[in-house]
Amino acid sequence: MLGGIGLFLLGMTMLTNGLKELAGDALKKWLNRFTGGTISSVLSGTFMTMLVQSSTATTLITIGFVSAGLLTFVQSIGVIIGANIGSTSTGWIISLIGFKINMQTMSLPFIALGVFVQLLAPRDYKAIGGLVTGFGLLFLGIDVLQGGMAAVQDKIPFDAFSANSISGKLVLIVLGLIMTVIMQASSAAIAATLTALYAGAIDFEQAAYLVIGQNIGTTATALFAAIGASTAAKRTAVTHVMFNVVTAILVTLGARFMFALTEFVTKSINGSFDETLGIAVFHTLFSVIGAILFVPFVRPFAKAIEKMIPEKGNYLTRNLDSSVAKLPGVAVEVSFNTLQDITKEMTTVLVSLIQGKKRTAETDSRLAQIDEAIEKTRLFMDAIQSSSQKERYKHIALLHALDHLYRLSKALREQHPNAFQLQETLTQKWLEVLEKVLLIIDEDERLPEIATLLEVTSSEMATVRRDKRNAYFEHTVENVVELETAVSKVETLLWIDRLVYHYWRTTARLAEYQTVTKKGRHIDTEKNTVTVE
Repeated sequence: MLGGIGLFLLGMTMLTNGLKELAGDALKKWLNRFTGGTISSVLSGTFMTMLVQSSTATTLITIGFVSAGLLTFVQSIGVIIGANIGSTSTGWIISLIGFKINMQTMSLPFIALGVFVQLLAPRDYKAIGGLVTGFGLLFLGIDVLQGGMAAVQDKIPFDAFSANSISGKLVLIVLGLIMTVIMQASSAAIAATLTALYAGAIDFEQAAYLVIGQNIGTTATALFAAIGASTAAKRTAVTHVMFNVVTAILVTLGARFMFALTEFVTKSINGSFDETLGIAVFHTLFSVIGAILFVPFVRPFAKAIEKMIPEKGNYLTRNLDSSVAKLPGVAVEVSFNTLQDITKEMTTVLVSLIQGKKRTAETDSRLAQIDEAIEKTRLFMDAIQSSSQKERYKHIALLHALDHLYRLSKALREQHPNAFQLQETLTQKWLEVLEKVLLIIDEDERLPEIATLLEVTSSEMATVRRDKRNAYFEHTVENVVELETAVSKVETLLWIDRLVYHYWRTTARLAEYQTVTKKGRHIDTEKNTVTVE
């Protein structure tokens, strides 16, 4: 029995990972396109969970999208409600197919085909092999689980947990919760429940209360993921828990009505009451009724959660969540948004430095926040494992941008004491450029425009540096200025030139990311060029 559950879990993991890898970009486009109002968010969450066969995966993807700014928190609540409905599809697959045909006969060819694809197919197609192998292992696990359940049903005292008493119902709900927490997958827990019901080890009502507990237990993964995670992750986890717990309480209190409705719907579908199909129907009704009750109150519910869990810490790194790093496509987008925020903050600091002509306590505090954000972004990006070529190119562009931001921050800390007084004409011109950048930096599509503007500024600055450096030393030879003053001015020139260069390269790499996002392009990191593939 335990081996069957293990095979089912292994199959489910491989199936989910394969689907996520194949549909990563498609899922992002799906959510961007179809997640608008609450109803469309619920439908998106439902279909996405049916596609990846894991409400946990959908929840983690949703956390990532909220962090990346692709979804609002209100929209994410709709997606999570939909994920609960979509997770009931596993029960339907098992009850309609799993007990009707010989699982071993069907599963072994899938496993063989999947393994051969993984071993022999090109890299881009290996994910398909994992998906097919996972599908086969999933049904082989059900077959082994059926044999195990038939053998152990007499040894487990299921009769001791009767669904006729309040204490018995509570024990069954807690058992269902524990099953899901241990297995870390509500799908596997439901598969075990359906198999026990099919084998006659438990009756329909016992199975129904186990399913209620399993629906609460599925929130455990989101709770674990939220420990030490971003505010977005914590809010999403709390939303998941509150929705499932409140729905479970309401369904438990109205259990008689739910059983009658389940029987009516099952007979309408099947002609007679099939208990395993009845559990799939019950599970779906459970989630749908919860959605109907919650959807009208999504906005006030979201406001309550936001008050309960306010934003804390460095706002520049508010979206860097370790669980998001497991979703390369989303993680790269989160990194881009974070680097854009850091660049904007750096621009504001530069403007205040030029205007004030000296460092202040506030400037030092903001620079410390920027340094902290750069370090956290580096750790976050180090955990991303980009799989597709497009993601790798985008990842590389952002690593270059991060490196230039680090060097820019380092240069600011090494500021020449009288830099802005000594080169007032130059810094005034650069101030005008920076103020223009601040007006349009939030508009992603204008990043190439910013990069071009700064490239021209950097080129002009390099020319000025060469000419003025020579002029300063000529003045020294002619005894117009002292050597110490000339050296000080040259150092300032070099420092400003370094600032402008690293600032330009940061924006150029962010613009490059945008180019790769819109079109498939190759970044040549050695030659500093981008070519169309």
